[in-house]
Amino acid sequence: MNDDQMDDDDAAIDRGEPMQEKRYEIRQESNGCWTVVDVLTGLPAASDGRDLTGLGKDDASDIAYALNEDVSRHRDSPLV
Repeated sequence: MNDDQMDDDDAAIDRGEPMQEKRYEIRQESNGCWTVVDVLTGLPAASDGRDLTGLGKDDASDIAYALNEDVSRHRDSPLV
């Protein structure tokens, strides 16, 4: 590969694009609490049978980040 060529991952990084879509996002509810949402289903993500709702923003962000890291590494998450 010469300097003028980039593979797809390098091109995505160069354009500032995410390399992979995130499966989990956070959403603020009308009551001000936050929910971790599975974007594939549009439903709240769940852990041990409990929906990940009613969370503070920092907790929801941390959980969504951990879940997305597990998905990107193709490993089972202990959270869901």
